[in-house]
Order: sequence, then structure tokens, then C-alpha cells
Amino acid sequence: MKISEVVDRSVLTFFGSGLFPVAPGTAGSLAALVVGWGAWNICDASFQPYLFPLLGILASAGCVICGERIEALFGKKDPGAVVIDEAAGQWLALSALPWLAPGSVDQIWPWAAAFVGFRILDVLKPFGIRRLELLPRGWGVLLDDAAAGLVVAPLLWVGMRYWGAS
Repeated sequence: MKISEVVDRSVLTFFGSGLFPVAPGTAGSLAALVVGWGAWNICDASFQPYLFPLLGILASAGCVICGERIEALFGKKDPGAVVIDEAAGQWLALSALPWLAPGSVDQIWPWAAAFVGFRILDVLKPFGIRRLELLPRGWGVLLDDAAAGLVVAPLLWVGMRYWGAS
């Protein structure tokens, strides 16, 4: 196997999390949540508003750049092992965190709500999100998850503002 194929597989499986034998999309989202939590906690507060959008953009770029070779590497357009799109969507869902009530991000609830909300929308694909899967190459793989994350972010903000812990 060429080094470029190893890099593509590593990126597309979000460093192996997509190889989990059961629910690889959930495993990829959980891996992104853990990485995001770690990055959030070591990140300077002045950078936190930019953290998750930046991570989402980086994961999106990896999905689109490496996504042109998904079918050649995995034999399918959107195989379960490809979870970099889940990482991108999960991080976009977490983009609401800096705007939640002070102290609420220190609790588990907003993190859990972002995770569960993203997984629900990623699986159900409401609001026309499913149609995005029809786009070619890595775009179809990515944009349904990115859209799900972008829908969850404002829902998380509203939910935590009105019903969450402060």
C-alpha cells in the first residue's frame, strides 16, 4: 500500500475510529467529541469561539480532498468506515458552545446534547439533508453531515438557553 493510500485511509476513517465494528458513524462522532473536548480544555479562552468552526473546516477539507478516492480505496461511494464527515458535522454542532451560558460548558449536558442531536439528525437526515448525499465525490459524503451539524448548533444554543443548566 502506498503512503498516500495510508494517509487517505487514516484521514477518511478519522484515524481508525471508523473501523469500529459496530456503529462506526457513532464511533467517529464520539472520537470527534473526545478530541474536541480535549482541544477545548487546552485552548485559550480567546480562541474558543474559533475552535470548532476551524476543526469543522479542517475535517471538511480532508473529506473533500481525500474523498475523491473513497470509491477506489473502499469500493463504495460512502462506506461506513469513512467517518471524517461525522467528525466535521460533530464539530460544527459543537460550534454553539462558546455562546452558551458561562459555566454551562463545564457540565456534560451541552456536550451530550450536541452528540445526541447530531447523531439523530445524521441518521434521520430531515429538512432535505438527505438530498445532499447525491452530490459527487467527497461533497456528497460530507455535506449531509455538515448540514446536520449546522442545524444542531442553533438548536443546542436555544435548548441550553431555555431548558439547560446555567
